[in-house]
Amino acid sequence: MKPAALGTSLEAAEPFTWPLGIDRTLAVPVGAQLRGQLEYGIACGDIPRGARLPSVRELSQEVGVAHMTVAGVYKELLGLGLIVTSRGRGTFVADAPQPPPGPDPARLTRLLSDTLAQAEGEGYSLRQIGEAMNALIARGARPPQIGVSVLLVGLFADATRSYAADVQAALPAGDRVQAVTLDDLRSGRALESAQNADVVLALAHRLSETRALLPGREIIPVGFLPSQRTRAALAALNPMIRLAIVATFEEFLPTFLGGVKRFAPHVSAIQATHLHAANLQGMLDSCDVAVYATGSETVRALMPNKPSLEYRHIVDPRDVEALVLPAVAAQRMTQTSTQTSTQAPPQPMPKKELS
Repeated sequence: MKPAALGTSLEAAEPFTWPLGIDRTLAVPVGAQLRGQLEYGIACGDIPRGARLPSVRELSQEVGVAHMTVAGVYKELLGLGLIVTSRGRGTFVADAPQPPPGPDPARLTRLLSDTLAQAEGEGYSLRQIGEAMNALIARGARPPQIGVSVLLVGLFADATRSYAADVQAALPAGDRVQAVTLDDLRSGRALESAQNADVVLALAHRLSETRALLPGREIIPVGFLPSQRTRAALAALNPMIRLAIVATFEEFLPTFLGGVKRFAPHVSAIQATHLHAANLQGMLDSCDVAVYATGSETVRALMPNKPSLEYRHIVDPRDVEALVLPAVAAQRMTQTSTQTSTQAPPQPMPKKELS
């Protein structure tokens, strides 16, 4: 079956294609397969933000599934906040939130004007003020940096800590990234941390769940990509092995299978299943190596004498650069302004000689 070609970006004239297809050899409902491929494709950036999706009729014809099945998938993705609809225009992948605006030059002018007026009022000459300012600029003098608290909400504890470390590595010293899971929020264990955080991040495909648990909070969605370590491990597999892959959620099984084949195209003997399938143990018994999705760590215990590896992801560096860093910088500026406005006014300095 020909893979479906997914629409045209709002900014791009040329259409892009992303393969969608139904694997009827897998014991996964076709609707779940379609939703999983779209959800994962959006979350990992393979289907760009702002891209136009096919209509329900177009997609049902392309992949060969019922009209109502596609309509149901789109309804679920709409509920997750991954897609939006526009009357008369179509269905689109939801855009990322706009990053906060950068520093306002007009505000800088006002700050310096106020400082200049205060210094002149205390008897300093323009020459003295200019010399002092030049000396400060030459030394690169700046006030101590205020730390920003970032909260990253994920699904599985170990993976979320790894994602938090990805973000932490991109932030200045003094900023702190804390990892919590959706279960931590549901149980109330992490609600105080969420309330005290300056910036809250969530995995893009879990945005609606996070918003429901933290009503009223601004939450920034971040995507993810297969890690370089995962790609290298798959590329290094012996081509003669019998490989089993185990997805945590059945709807992601076709996409997971496609990802493994993408990075290990030289391995031909591959079987695929999911964590709760009845044939899981039998498949693991008959394989040489297993690749399991995050959340399926029990696979290691089910095959203790055979090698296995996790298909681990990282936070998309593009989202860190375009969304997270501007949000952290904006929060730091807000805190600095608040701190400055609440400080006691400086004591008058003795007047200097005029020149």
